Amino acid sequence: MAWKKNDQDSVGRDRIVTGGAGSVIIGGNATNNTIITGNNNVASVVRNAFQPIYRAVEESRMPATEKQDITAEVQELEAEVTKGEDANEGFLARRLRNIQRMSPDILDVALTTLGNPVAGLSMVAKKVAEKMKAEAK
Repeated sequence: MAWKKNDQDSVGRDRIVTGGAGSVIIGGNATNNTIITGNNNVASVVRNAFQPIYRAVEESRMPATEKQDITAEVQELEAEVTKGEDANEGFLARRLRNIQRMSPDILDVALTTLGNPVAGLSMVAKKVAEKMKAEAK
């Protein structure tokens, strides 16, 4: 599109771009950046926070079937954590105990993720992670 001197959709030489409610518009390269969107920013932050757990499962030396089982447990854990303060403490504890039985190393990664206040995870998840760490000692 050619730039027009009196175009109302432009400011100077920059085109005004809008995306509507809930949209994210990025000008330029956003590679290696974290872009947080959504109500209360929980879903996107959680999705990013759980990546180290999924990576740890993938890089582990356990058989493929065990990886699938742990991945399913982590997915259920992640889904519950995205509920924020409405997360069910008992459900989170059961998922973490299952992960602990399958792979204590993966549990360590999960507990670190859940206990990280910078990740913005729910207080319920943090509380369960603290209890699990205490029980693991």
